[in-house]
Amino acid sequence: SGEVDVLQQVSGGQDLERVRKVPGVQMIENAAPATGPLAWLAFNLKNPKLADKRVRQAISFALDRDFIIKGLLSGAGKRSTGPIASSSPYYSAEVERYDLNLAKATQLLDAAGLKPGADGTRLALEVDCPPGFASLKAVQDYTKPALAKIGIAVSVRGSPDFPTWARRVAGQQFEATIDGVWNWGDPVIGVHRTWLSSNIKPGVIWSNTQSYSNPKVDQLLAAAGKEMNIAKRKALYKDMQKIVVDECPVAFLVEATWAEAYATRVDNPPKGIWGILDPLSDTSMRKS
Repeated sequence: SGEVDVLQQVSGGQDLERVRKVPGVQMIENAAPATGPLAWLAFNLKNPKLADKRVRQAISFALDRDFIIKGLLSGAGKRSTGPIASSSPYYSAEVERYDLNLAKATQLLDAAGLKPGADGTRLALEVDCPPGFASLKAVQDYTKPALAKIGIAVSVRGSPDFPTWARRVAGQQFEATIDGVWNWGDPVIGVHRTWLSSNIKPGVIWSNTQSYSNPKVDQLLAAAGKEMNIAKRKALYKDMQKIVVDECPVAFLVEATWAEAYATRVDNPPKGIWGILDPLSDTSMRKS
């Protein structure tokens, strides 16, 4: 109807196609890559069901990232491989990718002592998701048939509103949840908060809500936060990523991408790595 000048985040295949077809709209595709948004399946490591990393690894091996991106998200995103987004200079690809491998997942569950019962079920798992995000809801629903293939019976739990979900996750009143964070401009800002044991803060959403604790990771993050030599800093973050991905406190799924939509009367919309978060000093509006 022309009432909106700017729509900051357009994500999900259906929404993207709808907005692209609206007359009088210009789209900035793959906007704001510097924010580094990651989506994952987070595990509550305090829950006995998920205390063994082999169980978490098995779940990660059972999730088909290519299907999630192509089938559920209509290509709006790319594979996430670890705690630092690939757009960051500190990203390392030298980690376990958890390519779909149901045989490997089954072996890990066997090794963890989770044998199938008479009905084939090894484990019952409740999966949450923040409400209001159709793409994340689709991934939550997908975990049910995906994990059934390895004998994990998923119960999909909804939340009536965001505060309810946030209280459950921040209070460790969950087993697993679809979730995600943004990396922001430097790992100290957006990455450390998820993995530092000192940031396990019950009641605070988007802290270390997985209750992940590894003294070696704490040391690496502390050193990287102070290191001024870029090459040495990259090496520290490389080691951190390898440890975290191996221990699998979350199953890394998708690096989210989105578009920003502007009315054509907006001249020179921001196209830098921060998208609309950049200063708008060169952007103007034409009179109707």
